[in-house]
Amino acid sequence: MAPSFSGVWKLQTKYQYNSAFPIDLNLLPNGLFAGGTPSSNTDVVDQIKPDSAGNATDFGDLLTTRNKASGGGSDTRFIVAGGTYTGSDDNVIQYMTYATSGNATDFGDLANSSNSTQGSSISNNVRYIHTFGVTSGTSGEINYFTIASTGNATDFGDQTATFYLSNVGNISSTTRGIIGGSGNSTYDRTIHYLTIASTGNTVDFGDLTDTTGGGTGKKAHAGMSSATRGLFAGGHYLTTYLNIIDYITIASTGNATDFGDLTVARAYLAGLSSSTRGVVGGGAISDGTVQNVIDFITIASTGDATDFGDLTVARTFLVAGGAGQASVQNESYFTPAAMSLIHHGTLVSGPGRTGVSYIDIATTGRLAMFGDVSGPSSYVISGGAASTTRGVLAGIHTASGSNGDDLEFFTFSTKGKSTDFGDATQNLYGSMGSSSTRGVMQVGYDGGASYTVNIIEYITIASAGDTTDFGDLTEGGSRSAPAGSTTRLLFMGRDAYGTGTQHGSTTVDYVTIASTGNATDFGDLSTAVHYAAGVSSNTRAVKCGGWSNSNTTAVNEMDYFTIASTGNATDFGDLTVARGGMVGCSSKIRGVLGTGANATGGTTDVLDYITIASTGNATDWGDWYATHSLNRFAVGSASNSHGGLS
Repeated sequence: MAPSFSGVWKLQTKYQYNSAFPIDLNLLPNGLFAGGTPSSNTDVVDQIKPDSAGNATDFGDLLTTRNKASGGGSDTRFIVAGGTYTGSDDNVIQYMTYATSGNATDFGDLANSSNSTQGSSISNNVRYIHTFGVTSGTSGEINYFTIASTGNATDFGDQTATFYLSNVGNISSTTRGIIGGSGNSTYDRTIHYLTIASTGNTVDFGDLTDTTGGGTGKKAHAGMSSATRGLFAGGHYLTTYLNIIDYITIASTGNATDFGDLTVARAYLAGLSSSTRGVVGGGAISDGTVQNVIDFITIASTGDATDFGDLTVARTFLVAGGAGQASVQNESYFTPAAMSLIHHGTLVSGPGRTGVSYIDIATTGRLAMFGDVSGPSSYVISGGAASTTRGVLAGIHTASGSNGDDLEFFTFSTKGKSTDFGDATQNLYGSMGSSSTRGVMQVGYDGGASYTVNIIEYITIASAGDTTDFGDLTEGGSRSAPAGSTTRLLFMGRDAYGTGTQHGSTTVDYVTIASTGNATDFGDLSTAVHYAAGVSSNTRAVKCGGWSNSNTTAVNEMDYFTIASTGNATDFGDLTVARGGMVGCSSKIRGVLGTGANATGGTTDVLDYITIASTGNATDWGDWYATHSLNRFAVGSASNSHGGLS
């Protein structure tokens, strides 16, 4: 391929994040706390970044004030179902989109109003399940609906225990939902579970820990979960308010085990999760004082909670949900054969970003956080080199305001921070492609006033070290689109910039990757462009989009070449949105084109894909992180399946 290069989130798994390494806060998913009761019901919705720490900020408002609802959702949508509104229970379902602050929107209705004992929620990335509390000795009903589609809820089954539910929710894996404890007359310790994909009644799981030594249970606690572990935090038994955190292994039935303690003993709080953290907020202490406290724990490690920050409004009987909360747990299975890493790039103005994400090229919408490079790179290079095990990204800014000549690499099997690879001889405003063993880059900038450098350099992917001279392009320039096979690499278009005015070029050069030497003319593009993206199979290279004349004149044209035969471009089709400054990611079958700036210079979070063997217009693949939509350039990519290797 031409290696250019992406999990919860979800689009399907769009917002999966790993907090074991530093992450740009703008890229972290949101967690939301909604509704509740300070002194009377509120419609306030707060947001936090679960994988960071700090005080909550305002996100928007619910449709109406309420408390005692259930809350949760998918990686993209936050759901609030039922609750008490101005003294009466209602059946309203409403939703918000995590990526976009603003007020809630009507979704549909539960089958019945959610009563004053609240409800609990269970959700994966597809289905939301609301379990009703009960007011008498009968079992509570269970409703469900599909999160991506608005509409009314449908009967799921019944609880097989007489639960008075309070803030017991969001204990879910991708397959199983857990309900633990209740507020019936005996403060039940019972834990029940259901299978999310299959309607039916709940099944006995085990028991919570004994909170008083007398075999009693608790109510009004909060739930959190990873892919494998569920936690129940806080709650109360009669007048005893608890700081206890219990945990279970979701896939295995059995009794809960002590995990640690909250910072403050309290009940009627709410919990949410990222892929690694559980966060609880709000609640009330034993004397009835309402709290604004937010705590967090690392789900994989037992121990006490740590202070996170404060809610904007102290409240109790609130609900919560996090982007990726349920199927963020999907990280364990997100190991695509056709994986591409994307270096996030720069804003329209201001510094670049350190973040690197990965995508499953073969599956639309699968995008997740992978790690970070050492410095805030901007738009210095649009390419990368990769073998099946290692991806190399170039043009890293190791100092603020500098142009980057640094190369860094990742091992595809290990998320986290990059490792130093070596340095190029020049600052890079270039492009890069590779075979499975060698990466070849155009070096487009020498630190001077023009971008007319014609230098080509190379690296051996398996061996870290500085670049080596390869040869020269037929003409100087920068920002060409790389694409090629395992043997031949094309540099398509460029910015000649010799006169001080940016403009594109139709020039296409090629090199034989395994043999050093000067580039040879291949043919011409249909339109002079720079800042285009390249994708390829082992036989066909496709130039996608780009800017002509200036950064505000974008094109949507895609041209293609047969790699083995020199000649001019042939029309392939059009992008969904005209733009330049994109990144291209390839398997031998599919090319994915991401982000960039559109025809007015505004940024876009659009990702498109094409089937490389078949001409035609691009198809929507999904969206880049909406919180990252200020990105103008995605600057580097590397794919473990490039060059026809997959």
